[in-house]
This record gives sequence, C-alpha cells and structure tokens, in this order.
Amino acid sequence: MTKAINKLFCSILALGIALGATGCSEDLLTTVPKDRVSSATFWSTERDFNTALNGAYDRMFGVNLDPMYFDGATEIGYSHADWMRQHEYVMGRANALSGWSADMWDRTFTGISRANEILAQLDALEEGVLSPEVVDQIRGQALFLRGYFYHELLWMFGEVPIFTSVPTVEEARQVSRSSRGEVYNQITSDLSQAANLLPTSWSSSQFGRATRGTALGYHARTALYEAGWQEHHEGNAARADELYQTAADMSRAVIDLNEYSLHPDFRELFTYAGEQSNEIIFSYQKVSGQNGWHAWLGFAPKSMGSNVDVEPTRELVDMFPMEDGLPIDESPLYDASPPRITYDGDGNPTVETLGMYADRDPRFYGTVLFPGGEFNGAIYNSYPSCSSGAPDGYCSPTTDRILLTDYNNTYTGYIAMKYVDPEDQAAPTNSGLNIIKMRYADILLMYAEAKAELDELDNSVNEAIEEVRDRINLPMPQDVTAMSQEEAIEFIRNERTIELAWEGLHLADIRRWGTAEDVLNGNVHGIDIADGEGNFAPVPGQHTRSFETPRDYVWPIPASERDLNPNLSQNPGY
Repeated sequence: MTKAINKLFCSILALGIALGATGCSEDLLTTVPKDRVSSATFWSTERDFNTALNGAYDRMFGVNLDPMYFDGATEIGYSHADWMRQHEYVMGRANALSGWSADMWDRTFTGISRANEILAQLDALEEGVLSPEVVDQIRGQALFLRGYFYHELLWMFGEVPIFTSVPTVEEARQVSRSSRGEVYNQITSDLSQAANLLPTSWSSSQFGRATRGTALGYHARTALYEAGWQEHHEGNAARADELYQTAADMSRAVIDLNEYSLHPDFRELFTYAGEQSNEIIFSYQKVSGQNGWHAWLGFAPKSMGSNVDVEPTRELVDMFPMEDGLPIDESPLYDASPPRITYDGDGNPTVETLGMYADRDPRFYGTVLFPGGEFNGAIYNSYPSCSSGAPDGYCSPTTDRILLTDYNNTYTGYIAMKYVDPEDQAAPTNSGLNIIKMRYADILLMYAEAKAELDELDNSVNEAIEEVRDRINLPMPQDVTAMSQEEAIEFIRNERTIELAWEGLHLADIRRWGTAEDVLNGNVHGIDIADGEGNFAPVPGQHTRSFETPRDYVWPIPASERDLNPNLSQNPGY
C-alpha cells in the first residue's frame, strides 16, 4: 500500500471489517445506515477493497513489534529495561499471561479475519463490478496476507487454529489447534495461489503492496523455517530435506524473476534515501504524522535525544569479519585493543586508534555504532564517565557514557544504525521510515542455506554469497564448495546473522536452528572497559538470561484465549 493510501486506515478501523452489530428493530435490518460505514454500502468499489486490504496490512506491526525488539530477545541485541515487554521472555519468565506474545496472537488473528472477510466479500461481489485484473490483485493480496499471518503464528506458537472464513462466535469458541503440517499446508496453499495472481511489480504509487516475488519469498521462508523445525526439533530428516528443497526452489524462483538487485549502499538502504530500492521485496509502509514510529527515540545515541531501548551486543560485533573477508580470529588485520579517544582543552575529541573496530566488514559500520565511530557529525564515546576513575583515553565526558544504573542509555556501549536516520531527530517519535520485511539479500542467503542443508555445495552457493559480499566489496577467500557440510552451514548462518541483524529475523533463526538454548542462557556483553588495574574486559549485561528447553522454543497460547475456548490446548511447560 502506498503512503497516501495509509490515510484510509481510519476508515477500515471504523468499519471493523464489516462485522458491525445488528439492532433490535426489524426496520434496521432493511435500512442502509447513512451515518457510518456499513457492509451494505462499503464493498462496492476498488477503493473500498483497497481500504480493507490496508486494514489487514496494518496488523503486521504494533507496540513493540518493530524488528529491533525481536532481535533484542536474542544474543545479538540487548534490552536492559525490565519494563520492556520482551524482557520477561529472555529472562525465562514468560507465561500464558504475558503481554508480548498475547499481542502478537491478537494482531495476527485479526489480520487473518480481515483477509478472510475480504475474500468472502470478493466472492459475493456481482460480476462486472470490478475488472478481472483488479479482482485478481485484491484476491492475491488477501491470500498473501492470510498466508503471511499464519507464517508468523507457526514459528511463534507452533500449532494454531486454522480459519479460512470469518467464524461465528460459537465456532471461534469451539475450534481446536491444527497440526504444524496442516498449518504449513494452509500457508503454502495461500502463498502459491497469491503468487499466481499477483503482479511482479506495482507502479511507484503502489509501492509496498505484495507482489509475486513477495509471495514466493515467503513461501521460501516458511519452508526453510519448517525444515529447521523438522530437523532439529522433530528429528524428521526426510521431511526436512523435502522442505529444504522447497526453500531452495522458491528462492531460485524469486531470483529468476530478475526483478530484484542489491542496493549499492548498504547503510543507505535503511534510510529515507533507500525506501524504494530495487532490493526491497516487501516493506511495511510508515507515514510520519499518521502511523509514524519511534525509530530515533528508541535507538539513536542518548546524546541525540534517545532512550536506547535496545542495543547491539559484543556477540554480534565479533561475528563481523575483517575487510579481508576473514573472521577476526583468522585475520592478520585484527587488533584486539580497544579504541583510544582523547580530548583537548576545549573538549574536542581525537580518535587516536579504532583498535578492534578498524578495518571491519563494511556492513559492520552500517549496523553498529561503537566508541570512536562518527555519526551525525559527532564522535560517539560510550566509555565510562571520566569521573569514575576510568583511565585517560578510555573514559567519556559525554552523556553517552555507559552507566549500568542509567536505564535510558545503552548498557553494552553500542548503538544500532539501521533505521536511525538524522532526518528523524527533530521528530524522534514520528519516523516515516518504512520497515523492510523481506529483501533480496535474504533470498540469496536462504537459497545458499537450503542448498547447504541439502549438502549440495555447488558453485551456485558460492555465487549467492559472493553476490551479497560484492555489494560491499568484501572479499570471499573462503570456498564453500571445499567445506564440509557442517562448516558451510555455520559459515552461511554467520553471514545471514550479520547481513540481516536488526531486521527482526534472528529470533526465528535460532529457534529453527535449535541453538537458542546455547546462546540465550547466561550474559551478553558489550564494549571493553578498563578495570582498576588497567586491564580491559567486555562489560557484561546486567541481567543473566534463561532459556528452558524445549518449552521456550514456542510461546504460550494466551490465557485469555483459552478462557474463551477450552479446546485450545496449551504448549508444553506453560
């Protein structure tokens, strides 16, 4: 949907997707209301259906559903404030009353209901009201949206109820959860139909609507996610291989569309200048002043007016290779010392050395701000306060200084760079930056991963990864075809993590890989700071995280839903 069409959100919300109440008077059943939107008058034009579609797209995001919050519930991001909704999840305290997962459940099923109503109204439409082309576009989007929402539910909750029409209250209170296989089949059926109906592209005024590539891409993602679940949680290797093959085929189908290419400037991709990049396959549309979000307030440096809700970790930083393409433990370029920042008599900083942050993968500088890095015309310095006894060169006189009692600042000393555009500084809670849901680099890496999982390490895998690295002129001294399958999988997983960090995909990744129990127990870490004896060590996160296997690999079914419907079984351990 376009930013202009977002203005119609209020109409669809008032409409309630044409599920209005009926009155007691018999006359009301035959009277068309003139003071509000009603189903008797609403579903009659292309504009009406597009308004309804926008209402379904709207359910993709809400409070604390921005990508950073999902990554803040993993080892690559840290959310220190215990009042943030995802905090109890990484602390292992989430239960059926927890709000974050309950909100996701509510928003996704509302989206499904809205998509189902659109499909029902489309089927009931008299022939000739809309052209066949428009009907296909509307149906394709509604089917995609239903598939998208079920995709989200599957990786978050596992088995969930399936609705392909708007249920009655009685039906909704009696339905039970369908199996993972049934949910997967519903998703891929919807996405396959959508891919056949949707255009390969829209005009620029319609940028943001789902396309054929979007449907194919989500088919690939759903297959890849479920393949990992079958392999690492169900022990069903044969089924996993079938799904990995589907993921490879669907990814290749997107590549073969020849509709997408990598944006030449990695950092720019996540700013206003990159919003209509040819790399973006699907993005959630934001409009400043209408549905703007707190990108600057939540994630920019504190000295520039941010609360720093979520920040990167040292665990993420150390995943980035050096500019020679080698990991930090293999590259001769790596200097393990921390940066040194000094100040003259007027308080002007000089970065004497960047140490461990010098000569890194260019994606690092587009993802993480670190001590000694420059952003928005200033040198960032998050070392401890100079009044704390920290040595000269390794202390900070700025308000960005790390202090583990300051909840409105970074606890790791790092700041996330994606979606932090200086254009938003004047309106820190009202960013109009679109949020990328899927981009071409993800497709290339999904293809490479699926092929590696199938142990098909041919040159096409090298080519896919090289294409991602060529965008930032990063050498690839590694030859994936010469690696063992295990080495190739680990290499591709690392490449995926650093390329897509802060895009909200890593939580689903560590769940499907079965590695969440390894990386979500214990502390995360931040910048190196000096102790009283002049030694340096990474500052630990304030909270010790906890992840219980197998319970925490899926989230609890909300208690409020089970109170209404006793047929909804609970996930084990909750």
